[in-house]
Amino acid sequence: MIRNPALREVPLGIQQKYIIVTCNYVARQQGVTKLMSVTAAKEKCPQLVLVKGEDLTHYREMSYKMTELLMSYCPLVERLGFDENFMDITSMVEKRLAEIPATDEISFKGHVYNHTTADVKARDHLRLALGSHIAAELREVIHSKLGLTGCAGIATNKLLAKLVSGTFKPNQQTTLLPENVSDIMGCLSSLRKVPGVGHQTAKRLQALGLTSVKDLQLFSLNDLVREFGAPSAQKLKNLSLGVDDSPVTPTGAPQSLSDEDSFKKMSTTKEVLEKIHELLSSLMERMHKDGRQPQTFRLTIRKYSATNKWFSRESRQCPIPNHIGQKISSGFSDEAVVLLVPLAMKLFHKMVESSASFHLTLINVCFSNLQVRGAAASRKGSITSFFMNSTSSRNPQISSQSQDDSSLSGKSLSTDHQFITQQTSQKNELTQSPCSSGAALHGFKRKQRFLVAEEEGPPPQKVSCLTARPDCNKTNNKMAQRLPPNVDPEVFRLLPVDIQKELLSPVYTDSLTENEASLLFSESPNIKDKKEAVDQFNSPDLLATDNHQNPAGQSSFPGEDVMEEGRLSSDCEFPGNVDLKVFSELPPDVQRELMSEWKQQKQATKTASSSNPRRSPMLKDRKTAGKSSQKNNLFKYFKPG
Repeated sequence: MIRNPALREVPLGIQQKYIIVTCNYVARQQGVTKLMSVTAAKEKCPQLVLVKGEDLTHYREMSYKMTELLMSYCPLVERLGFDENFMDITSMVEKRLAEIPATDEISFKGHVYNHTTADVKARDHLRLALGSHIAAELREVIHSKLGLTGCAGIATNKLLAKLVSGTFKPNQQTTLLPENVSDIMGCLSSLRKVPGVGHQTAKRLQALGLTSVKDLQLFSLNDLVREFGAPSAQKLKNLSLGVDDSPVTPTGAPQSLSDEDSFKKMSTTKEVLEKIHELLSSLMERMHKDGRQPQTFRLTIRKYSATNKWFSRESRQCPIPNHIGQKISSGFSDEAVVLLVPLAMKLFHKMVESSASFHLTLINVCFSNLQVRGAAASRKGSITSFFMNSTSSRNPQISSQSQDDSSLSGKSLSTDHQFITQQTSQKNELTQSPCSSGAALHGFKRKQRFLVAEEEGPPPQKVSCLTARPDCNKTNNKMAQRLPPNVDPEVFRLLPVDIQKELLSPVYTDSLTENEASLLFSESPNIKDKKEAVDQFNSPDLLATDNHQNPAGQSSFPGEDVMEEGRLSSDCEFPGNVDLKVFSELPPDVQRELMSEWKQQKQATKTASSSNPRRSPMLKDRKTAGKSSQKNNLFKYFKPG
C-alpha cells in the first residue's frame, strides 16, 4: 500500500502460490483471513485484489528500516520475525522519571488492559504510564518516517508485551498492569497461544492431558520435570503464569540466510534439482550483499503427510568447502551454484530414496555459520593464514579504533507489531552508548564482524625469524637468492622459517625434474651442477640457524630425554639433513609420522639390500624419497601457472 496508495482503500490480499499469506484490514472485515486459499478468499470477497508476494525483497528492506529506526532511539531492540520487535525501554523511562516534576499530572496513552483509562491512577503505575507515552511517540515517528502503522504492547516482560500488543487493532496500543497478568493468561484459548510453546511441545503436553493454560498452571512441576527435564519444565510453568525473565537481546546480523518454496507436489529428481538450482540462484544475491562467508549448507525438505501437513520437515547439512564459500561471498554466483547443486543433491539422496516414489511439498536451502571473510580464511589448516597480516587484529590501538568506528552500538529493524517492554532489574551497558539516527544498522554489523574476526581468528603465531632475530637475515638472504625467478621473495620471507628450509631442503631438490632444477638454480652462478647445489643448500650455514643452547649448556628443545643426537632408536635414524631443533618444534603427531616414515624407509632399504646385493641401497633410498616427496612437493605451489 505504501508503494501503491490506490490499494489502501480496497480489499487487498498478498498471494503466495495458492495461499493468502496476509491481507489488509479492509479485506479482513469481509471475511478474508491469513493462510486462506485463494479460491476461498475470492468466494468470501469477489472484489479482492491480489498481489504476488513470493519476492520478499521489499518486505525485508522495510523490516530492516523499521528496526534501524527503533534502534536510533534505544539500542536494546530484538527482532522477532519480519514484523515484530521487542524493546527494553527501561533506561528511557528512568531518564523521564528524573525529569518529571512531582506535581505534574500523568495519564496513560492508549488502552489499559481490562480497564477504562480514566479509572486508572497513573501515579500508581508511573513507570508503565511513562512507557505508554514513549510507545505512542515511537509509533508516530514510525508512521511519519516510514508510512507504517503498528500496534504496541507495554508490559513488564517480553511474554506479556507480546500477548497484550494485539488486544486492540489496528494501529493502537495497550498497557498491561501487573494485577491483570492472570486475566490475560487465563483468556488464552489454547497452549499454542503461549509464546514459546511450539507444535511439538503442545503435543507432548496434550499427551499428559494438558489442553489449556489453566491445566498447565495447576499441573505438578515434578511430573513436568519427568517429561521435559528440570530447565524446560520450570520454563513452561513460568510461561503459563506470565513470568518471563529473558532479556531483550540486540539481534545483530542474522546467523543464517535461507530461501524456500512450497508446492502441492514434487515427485521427480529432475524437478528437485531444478528447484534447488532456482533457490540457490535467488539466495546468492543476498549472500553477496551480506558480504560474509558461509561455512555450512543445509537442505530442508517437507514430505507430504495427510496427518501432519505443516511440521514434518527433515534436514541434512554439510560444511561448505572454502573455495566455494569464497565464490559465494565474492559474487561469483553462477560458479558457486554449479558447485553447490551436486552438494545439495547428495544431501537430498540421504533423506529421500529416489528410486522409490516420493511426494515433497517444500524445499529450503540455507547458508549458516556466517563468518567475516577474513575470519573464514584464517581457519585452522588454511594455507592462506600464513599470508595474513595478523598484527592489526592483535594491536590494541587498531582494536580500539575498530570499536570507535562501530560505536553506534546497535540499530536494527521490523514492521507492524511493536512490543515495548520495561525490565527494571536489567541494566545494560549498551544504553550508555551514543545512538544517532544515522546508518545505525551498518555500524552495528561492522562491530559484529570485528568481534567475529577476533573470536574466530587463528591463535597467535610465533614471530618469524626475519623480524624476531636479526642474526637470521643473512640466512634469509641466502635462501632468497636461490628462489625460482617467479617466486616473490617478500612472500617467501613471510613464511615460517621451518617451511622456508623445507622448500630448499634436499628432500625436495632431489625430487625435482631437470627443468625444475634448472629453474630453481638458474640464478646461482657459482653452482656447477645439481649435486653441488644440494650440498650448498645442505650446508650448516644455511640449515643450522636455530641450534641455540640455554645458559646451562643443555639442549633447549623438548624431547631430549627420548632422543640421542642423530638417532631416534636402534631401528630409526634421522636423515642427515634433519635439524634436531627444527624437528623438536614440530607438533607431536607430525613428529610421529616422520619417525614412522623414516623407519619404514630404513626397513625397505634393508629388504632391498638383501634381495639384490648388487643394487645400491642409496639409489633405492633416493628413488623412494623422490616418489614420496613428489606427491606433496611444496614447490608445485610455486610453479608458473
